[in-house]
Amino acid sequence: MLTVESFWHDLSKLHFPYKQVDADYLLAYSGGIDSHVLLHLLVELKKRNHINNLSVVHINHQLYADSSQWVEHCVQQCQQYQLQCDVIDVVVDKNAASGLEAAARQARYSAFKTLVTDKTFLLTAQHADDQAETFLLQSLRGGGVSGLAAMPAIKPFAKGCLSRPLLLVSQQDIVDYAKRNNLSWLDDPSNNDTNFDRNYLRQQVVPVLKQRWPSLHKTFARVTQHQAENKKLITELAQLDLQQLDAANNTLSILHLSALSPHRQKNVLRYWLHNINNLSMPDATHLMRILNEVLPAAEDTQPCVSWGNAIVRRYQNKLYADRVDVDMFPEAENLNWIAEKRYRFGTKLLITEQCTGQGLSVRQLQSKSVTIRFRQGGETCCPQGRGPHQHKLKKLFQEWQVPPWQRNHIPLIYVDSVLAQVVGYCVCEPFAVKDEEPGYLIRFTDIEQAITKPF
Repeated sequence: MLTVESFWHDLSKLHFPYKQVDADYLLAYSGGIDSHVLLHLLVELKKRNHINNLSVVHINHQLYADSSQWVEHCVQQCQQYQLQCDVIDVVVDKNAASGLEAAARQARYSAFKTLVTDKTFLLTAQHADDQAETFLLQSLRGGGVSGLAAMPAIKPFAKGCLSRPLLLVSQQDIVDYAKRNNLSWLDDPSNNDTNFDRNYLRQQVVPVLKQRWPSLHKTFARVTQHQAENKKLITELAQLDLQQLDAANNTLSILHLSALSPHRQKNVLRYWLHNINNLSMPDATHLMRILNEVLPAAEDTQPCVSWGNAIVRRYQNKLYADRVDVDMFPEAENLNWIAEKRYRFGTKLLITEQCTGQGLSVRQLQSKSVTIRFRQGGETCCPQGRGPHQHKLKKLFQEWQVPPWQRNHIPLIYVDSVLAQVVGYCVCEPFAVKDEEPGYLIRFTDIEQAITKPF
C-alpha cells in the first residue's frame, strides 16, 4: 500500500548529488491522478520537514480545446496547498515525423530544461504500469539493452536530475491512495485514444496479459532492472574502449576502432555518438553501414552515413561525427562584424571577447571595415609566425587536416579587403596583437557550450 512513509523510504534510497533537504524539488504536474498523488505526497513530506523547497510546473501543450480548463484546475489545486503553479505554454509540431506523442514529449522536456538548475530535482509521476508499457513498446520495436532497460528511476537531466519516485508503485496503489485522501484530479481524454501505441497496449493488451499473469508489472520491473545493470556494464566497456581510440572532439581513430571486435565496435560507436556527441542513436541498419561502408573506405574517399540529426564521415584515418544543420550559413557574401554582438550560424555562435596580448589587434581594426565571410575559393593569408609570405588557404586547410566539408563553414574575418583571421586556426599579419596591447579574441563555439561555459 502506498503511504507517505513508504514513499519517503523509496525517495530516500535514490542517490542525490546533494543533500535531500537542500534540493529544489520541481514537480511536473499534469493534473491527472498520477501527478496529483505525487503532489499530495510531496506536500505531506514538506509538512514533516523532510523537504524544504517545492515548486510546481504545468506544461500546456495547447493540443485540445479544454487545455485552458486543465491549466485552471492545476492552478486551483496548487493554491489549496499554498503553492504557486507556473504554467508554460509550448508549441507542438502536430506533423512531426516522430509522431504527435513524441513531439509533445520533446516540447515538454525542452521546457523543463529551462527551469532545472544544478540543485533541481525534477520529479515526474510515471509508475510501474507505465514502466511495463514502456518495456513492451521497446520490445515490439526491437529495442536493445538501453531500450529494454526502459525508464531509469533517476538520471542526470540538464544541469540537475530527473527522478521517477513512483516507478515501483502500481497504478492500483495510486488510485487507492487518491481515494483514501479524497483527492481531485482530471482524466485526460487522450488516454482513451488507441491510435497511440501506448494507449493501445494499456487498453487492449495489458489487461489480457494481466488476466494470465497478475503480477505482470512486477515481473517486467525485474526485467528492466536486469537490463539496466547490463546497460551499466556495456557503458563501462564503451568508456574503457573509448580511452584507447584517440577520441578528440568529434573524431575517432579508425585504426584503433578497426582493431576491436564487431560487437565492441558497435557498442563504442553507440556510446560515442549518443553520449559524447549528443546525436540521435543510429539503428542497426545505419550502424552496419558505418562499419561496412565508412570504416573500410579508401583514405582518399569521403563516404558518409546520415540519419536523424547525425552524419558520420571519414577523412584520412579518422571518423568524424557531426550534426546535420540545414541552411547553417547565410546566403549573404559578408556580414558586418561588431565586437559586442554574437552571431548565430545554425548550432554555433561566433563570439568576441576583449583580451590582452592575443587575438586581433584593436589598434589595427580602428576606423576600418570589418566583415565576416565564408570561403569562396582562392583566398590567401599570412599566418602569424609564418614569415612575410602569403599562403593559399586551401593548402593551409590541408596542413591543418581540416576535413573538406568543414572548410566552407569556417568564419573568415576580413579587415577592409584583407583576410585577418581564420577563426579557430590562425590570426594573420599585420593584424595580430603585439606584446600586451588590447585585442579581440574571436571564437566559434557550439551554442550549448556557450551557454554552459560563458566566456
